[in-house]
Amino acid sequence: MAVASGLECLRCRRRYPIVPMPAGCPSCATEGTPSTVAPVYTRMTPLRPGKAAGPGMARYLTQLPVGRDRLVTMGEGDTPLLATQALGPQLGLRRLLVKDERQNPTGSWRDRFAALAVSQVEDSSVTLGSAGDEAQCVALASYAARAGLRSVSLVDTAVSERTRDAIEAVGGRVVGVTNPEGRWPLLADAERTLGWRAVSNRSSPPIGSDPLAVEGYRTIAYEIAEQLRFGAPDLVVAPTGLGDGLQGIWRGFRELVSWGLLDRIPRMVAVEIGGAVASALASGKDWVAPTGYVESPARALAGVTGTVQTLHAVVESEGLVVRVSDAELEQARMQMGELEGTWIDLAAAAPIAAVIKLAQRGDVPARTVVVAVVSEHGVHDESSVATGTLETVDGRVDDLLRVLAVRGE
Repeated sequence: MAVASGLECLRCRRRYPIVPMPAGCPSCATEGTPSTVAPVYTRMTPLRPGKAAGPGMARYLTQLPVGRDRLVTMGEGDTPLLATQALGPQLGLRRLLVKDERQNPTGSWRDRFAALAVSQVEDSSVTLGSAGDEAQCVALASYAARAGLRSVSLVDTAVSERTRDAIEAVGGRVVGVTNPEGRWPLLADAERTLGWRAVSNRSSPPIGSDPLAVEGYRTIAYEIAEQLRFGAPDLVVAPTGLGDGLQGIWRGFRELVSWGLLDRIPRMVAVEIGGAVASALASGKDWVAPTGYVESPARALAGVTGTVQTLHAVVESEGLVVRVSDAELEQARMQMGELEGTWIDLAAAAPIAAVIKLAQRGDVPARTVVVAVVSEHGVHDESSVATGTLETVDGRVDDLLRVLAVRGE
C-alpha cells in the first residue's frame, strides 16, 4: 500500500497531519477561501506496465492508501474505454472515447470512492454518514453493507423513489432533510455529537469529500493510460459538481508522468452548470466562491457547487471549463442513447454536452484524442423516466402498424 505522511492544502500548500478535517484547511477557512486537502505520500510503488495484477481497482493497491487486508471491494474498476461509433464521426472527431463508469457495481464512478471510504473504517460499531448526490449515497450504502457497517444517507426530499429503494435494499437508512443546504451542517453535527464517520462533504461552503477516499478516482487515470497503451489522451472531460472526481483523475495522470509512463498530462476539462469555477478562472482567483443553490434535474451538478480542487486540476493541466445548460445535457443524453446505445444519467451527459459544444465551435481538431468520463448509469435518474402513456395493441399486426405509423416508425 501507499503510505501517506500528511495532508496538504490545495490552495496555500500548508501541511497537516492525517486527521479528520471536516472544514478543510483551517488557514484558508479563516481567510474565507475554503479549500480541501490532499494526501502527501512518503512511499508509493510506481505502476509497472504489465505487472499490476488482480481484478478491478484492487490491482492498484500498491498505489492506494489502503492495505490488501483492509480493502472492501465489489470488483469496482476495470471499466471499458469505448470508441464512439457514430457521435464522434458526426462531430468530426476521429477519436472520441467514452470511459464507461456505468459498469461499476452500483452503476457509478462513486464506487471507487466508496471502496476507499469504507475501507478506512475499522470499528464496526461506527455509523457511516453521507450527504452527497444520489449515486454517492447508493454506493456508500452498498459498500457499508458489504463491510458490515450501518449507514445513514441524508438526502434532499426530492430524492427519487428508485434511489431510496436502492439504499434501503442494502440495509441503509435514508433521511430526507427539508432544507437541501442543511444536509451538510447536520452531517457535521452528527459526526461531532454521535460519533458517525462522515465521508462526503459536510462543510458549508463546500470543500469536497474525504481526501483519502477521493484517491480512488486516481485509478480512472491509470486505467485510461493502460487502455491507450500508455499514450496520453489530449483532453479528459468530466462532470464537475464539487470536483472530487476531476481532481482524483488529474492526480493519477500527474503520477503517471512522474513515473515516466506518460510524456504529458492531458488537459482536464471541467463541465459545470453553475459557473462558479468558470468565474474564478476568468477572474484569476486561486479559490472558488461557490454558487448559490442551483436548480437542475441533473442532480449531481445541482445544489451549491464549485470548489478549489476543480480550479486546481484545470489550471495545473492548462485545461478549461465548459458551462452547459439543462437543455444541452438532455440533448447529449438523447444522442448517446440513440447513436451509441448508452443510457446515462443526466449529469453524466455533461462531458458529452461539453464535447459537442467544443466541436461545434471548432475548438477541437479532428485528430484530438478526447476521453469523456461518463460517470453513472441512468437507472437512478428520475428525469429519464418516459413521459406520457404507454401505447397498447390487442395482438393484431395491423394494430401494431397503426401505432408505429402514428409514431413515425
